[in-house]
Amino acid sequence: MSLRQVILAASTVVALALTAGCTVRVGGDEDNDGAQVFGEENSMQWDLTRPLEAESLGLPADKMVIVTVPEDATVSLTLPSGTWSGRTEEMTVTTRRGFVDSVDLFWTEADGQAAADRMVADAALLGVDAARVAEWAETARWAETADTNRSRTDANYNGANGEVSTAIKPSMAVGEGPGTPVRLWYMFYVRDVVETAG
Repeated sequence: MSLRQVILAASTVVALALTAGCTVRVGGDEDNDGAQVFGEENSMQWDLTRPLEAESLGLPADKMVIVTVPEDATVSLTLPSGTWSGRTEEMTVTTRRGFVDSVDLFWTEADGQAAADRMVADAALLGVDAARVAEWAETARWAETADTNRSRTDANYNGANGEVSTAIKPSMAVGEGPGTPVRLWYMFYVRDVVETAG
């Protein structure tokens, strides 16, 4: 790596820390095209209450990007009324006109009750109806032993925290018995944050 590249990489890290409120890893596995946004502690912190410029994060201006997610990755997202924090196994970021437009997080919970418990714990912060997401546990119990042609069952719970729109989507296989894992998909839309600031 040349001296110029080292200086540019260091400048990028400083700029990101100051403007985006996140830690990043510059560079990484040359064979991996995924965006590198996690720091040395396998953590990432973004402030979604203000526009995040794609270029300063090393992201393209108008594209959905698959992020390279390290093991035991933790994401913290500052929302208008608090900070959501959790682990993630997969992550995508969609940019639009030079700014982050949405953040999507994916991970697996052990079973339907664990997924329902997590969603209920996050409901108030994400502006989602806690009573509705609690009902997922019953849906999951049905799905574990259901005799149906459906291969999966899922749901969609929409909410908002100030100008950040949110959604939670649990999904699980049907008919695989007790303890069937549940895939959770959390979505954070920040288009209104960008447009209000513009």
